[in-house]
Amino acid sequence: MRVLLLLTDLYANGGIQRFNRTFLAACVRMDVRCDVLSLHDTEASIGRHAADPKVCVRGFGGHRLAFIAAAFATLWRRRYDRIFIGHINLLVPILAIARLGLATWTPTYLVAHGIEVWCGISPARQRALRRITRVLCVSHYTRTRLQELVPGLDPARLRIFPNALSEIWRCQPDGDGQSIVPERYILSVTRLHRGDRYKGLVTVIEALSMVADTDLHHVVVGHGNDAAFLQGVAFRLGIAHRIHFLNRVSDDELMDLYARCMAFVLPSGKEGFGIVFLEAMYFGAPVIAAAEKGALDVVRHEETGLLVRFGDVPALCAAIERIIADPALRERLRRGGKAAVTDAGAFTFERFVERSREMFLAAPESNA
Repeated sequence: MRVLLLLTDLYANGGIQRFNRTFLAACVRMDVRCDVLSLHDTEASIGRHAADPKVCVRGFGGHRLAFIAAAFATLWRRRYDRIFIGHINLLVPILAIARLGLATWTPTYLVAHGIEVWCGISPARQRALRRITRVLCVSHYTRTRLQELVPGLDPARLRIFPNALSEIWRCQPDGDGQSIVPERYILSVTRLHRGDRYKGLVTVIEALSMVADTDLHHVVVGHGNDAAFLQGVAFRLGIAHRIHFLNRVSDDELMDLYARCMAFVLPSGKEGFGIVFLEAMYFGAPVIAAAEKGALDVVRHEETGLLVRFGDVPALCAAIERIIADPALRERLRRGGKAAVTDAGAFTFERFVERSREMFLAAPESNA
């Protein structure tokens, strides 16, 4: 089988990019030959990653017209068994190419992640969604929102297709840790951009200021243009000395941070899925999340983590205090989280490969 993957990017940091890499790895596992066109990756970034002989990746450094022209030329030269579109921003131009007769009957799939399909969909995108073969929704909330926003969209074309823990998270941390990290801390891993304040970091800082245990610290891994604002919040609350911002860490350092934290805390209000929750679970971190959107598919309250109402600082404070004060609860949540991402768990890479195989081998109807 030969598949064309049309992606926004593959090798940057972020949940969508990690999904793309996991999906590509699943294709390699299934012995699928993949041609990948990546809008934002550069040839330099692609060259830093090991290539598989079944995969050919081309990057366009953000040049949209060059990307579209390459998609047109690629479909002109070669016939594919499946077309896989990684982001709704690419849907309309790719289906326009298909209408020119280059790939009219090729089963075409779109991945719907989160906020990009939750906040209004243009009429052109609505028409394109009605013609797509399958829309792969990473969470039940995303599927529900698409049904609400796109009248007449056939529910049979909307499939739940959750993310999984990538194979790269298979080794264990060496336990050395980072000297700048205190012994007892909660951990958050996320982007620190102004537009991402829905991630809930302000509420974590506010909750920490209310926690009775003043020896508990907060380690934040991430970078972006909102770091100074968050540091200011901590300063105003008088706990700046207990908040530690780590701009960039290696994979080994991140594994160690997950493994040693008292809890992983990310009470985001708009997670499409939340791959960082799976990473935290794999390394034994009890998870605290907001009872919102895609996080509900990943974190089961009192089983694999604790859920709190988004924006509820006292409830978040109470959840943090429960976890740090109750070793039995921490161990129960660790076991539950670990089970979800190992062996026969729902979010293992092996299960993701099974879902991908079922999706590709099914006999879908042609595009409308």
